[in-house]
Amino acid sequence: MAQNTGVPEQVGEPQRRSAHRPSRRQEIVDAAVRVFGHKGFADASIQDIAAEAGVAPTAVYYHYAGKEELFDLSLRQVLDQISAVVVGARPDGAPAGMDSLAQVIEAVWEWIESHPDEARMFWLHTSGATSQARIIRQQFEQRHAQRAFDYMSTSQLPPRTRRSAAARHAAHTLAVRSFISTLIYVSVLRLEGGPLAGMPSDALKKAVVEVTPRFIMLD
Repeated sequence: MAQNTGVPEQVGEPQRRSAHRPSRRQEIVDAAVRVFGHKGFADASIQDIAAEAGVAPTAVYYHYAGKEELFDLSLRQVLDQISAVVVGARPDGAPAGMDSLAQVIEAVWEWIESHPDEARMFWLHTSGATSQARIIRQQFEQRHAQRAFDYMSTSQLPPRTRRSAAARHAAHTLAVRSFISTLIYVSVLRLEGGPLAGMPSDALKKAVVEVTPRFIMLD
């Protein structure tokens, strides 16, 4: 017979998970992505992130120095995910052509649709949020701008002078940045509440794929 200790049993009450275990770090960052995606950096608070993660604010501060560190880590996680999607669709060093570019656009498009919080954080809430965030985003854009150069037409004759070479490079750079900016703006406009939110996704994606060669001058 079980001994009666006088302490009532707590039946059906879930055990609270330790707020200090390492796995909580990732849960907190994931919660931060969702909060920053909806509120932005300025309006989000540690209390918001803690509530989203299901922990006390002290648990967030146990793992992270504050909101700026969490924002930078959240942004880096989002950009790493996008980079993985892009490289997965066309690995570094793989041939670059219209087919592979369409695959990249479609892969990123699908990622945006399945990760709306991450997409919203990147497209809407990263400009100037923190000094480190600006650096992280610049590095990301430089990497993908360089990859976009792989799609540029190479059929033109080589430039005759250094000045003409510089002019061609400037034109190519502008074309690449215009291409990337177009993808970003279309992505922003199709987020919930945006002017393109009600348009069929497949139709928008097809239009982006079709207009891309006009930017990057594919053969």
